[in-house]
Amino acid sequence: MTRYRYEATDRSGIPIHGTTDAESESDLARQITARGLRLISSSELSLNSLIDGHVMPLPRLYQLRVGEQLREALMTELPAHEAVRAVAAEPLSHPLLGIAPWFQTLAIIMFVAAVGLQKLSGDFLAVVGGMAALAFIIAPAVWLVLYVLYQHRPRQLLRILADRLESGESVPAYLRAAMPAEARCVMTSQMDDDSKARVAAELLPNLLGRDFRSQQFVMTLLGPLMMLAVVIVAIHSTVLLVVPGFKSIFQDFGVSLPAITEFVISVSDIVVWCGFTGWAVVVGFMMTALILTAVSLSSGRVGEILESVPLLGMAFRWAMQARVARILAATVRCDVPFGESLRTATAGSGFQSVRNRGKVLADELETGSGNMLPTEKLSGLPLSLLFATDEGTTAEQRRNAVADTFQSLSEMLDSATIGQGRLLSILLQMLTVFLAGLIIATGLLAMVLPLIKLLNDLS
Repeated sequence: MTRYRYEATDRSGIPIHGTTDAESESDLARQITARGLRLISSSELSLNSLIDGHVMPLPRLYQLRVGEQLREALMTELPAHEAVRAVAAEPLSHPLLGIAPWFQTLAIIMFVAAVGLQKLSGDFLAVVGGMAALAFIIAPAVWLVLYVLYQHRPRQLLRILADRLESGESVPAYLRAAMPAEARCVMTSQMDDDSKARVAAELLPNLLGRDFRSQQFVMTLLGPLMMLAVVIVAIHSTVLLVVPGFKSIFQDFGVSLPAITEFVISVSDIVVWCGFTGWAVVVGFMMTALILTAVSLSSGRVGEILESVPLLGMAFRWAMQARVARILAATVRCDVPFGESLRTATAGSGFQSVRNRGKVLADELETGSGNMLPTEKLSGLPLSLLFATDEGTTAEQRRNAVADTFQSLSEMLDSATIGQGRLLSILLQMLTVFLAGLIIATGLLAMVLPLIKLLNDLS
């Protein structure tokens, strides 16, 4: 039997796509009719028929790059499921996947150093055990989790999506949740299917640049946080291994200790009581916090919460406004009515308050009341351009000008977000250096003062 791809409609005129096996085209027509459907078109799924029917598109399909397949499929009428499978077959990358090998290498170096220290001193077996757990248990586990999150799971979702598209089934909710916010709001909007396809094709190249800038912003903030985590682990290790030696010296000579030294020794007693189990907990907590921070910043789900934080929140507001402007540029350029464009763009903002205000503004715009309600979180975007009529002889030129304006604004806001991230990175670095210096100075002062007093007593 031969496998056919078919297009049919049900009694309500809803298009249905799928594949099935049949002896011939007439047998296929009988099967489709028996299902209560009306056959529109069909084509044979075989290597020869695919090559004969796609002599020109096929070479182009193999030249497509990651992220461009869907847009090219829509523009050249290639089947979308083939483009999605091509995306799944391409190598996927993420900044966190690049960090994992470095973390594994650093953990192995620390383990080798601990083994060398143990060979020289004959002690520190617990340190060797902790480093071994870090190098051969914790680090590989982190690498595996990142691989599943950023390579295996996206490929699996893309393959499921391709199968759904090929069989004509609806896309499940968990697949829609994996889409970028911009694409998801377009797919769930009230636009017709043709407009959705055109807007999605217009958005895809911009989403690639947005993903790169978003990752750049996340890594800019993550760098100083990683340095702060290393400083905290180093200080914890010092308190665990070094301070107990000073404590035994002070006790042997009966030195009276100042308050600052007693405080440091009390902290050391707690750390020593926890032992290397506590050290491993601290290291695991730091790594978990860094991973959760990176994932949260990448997903944008914490943006609305952090948006209200002074100085820090400005970057998240600008990122949200860039998303709104990007969607508005695509929808306006694709002749979507201004009201639906505004409703769709605010739905993709990621902020619930902006989504609710966008619905109200869209209703005002569609009713023609002329009321321009205040929008604090969207201040800076020229939404008043949407409240002018989009009809007349120059309507097309005006829509293109409005789309270009919002596109330029989205790029400017993305650049401003990265700049704000660099400023925050500098502030975090200064804070890290200040805290590290303060803690180290306190520790040195706490240990040196009793030593000076002890030397004076001995002399």
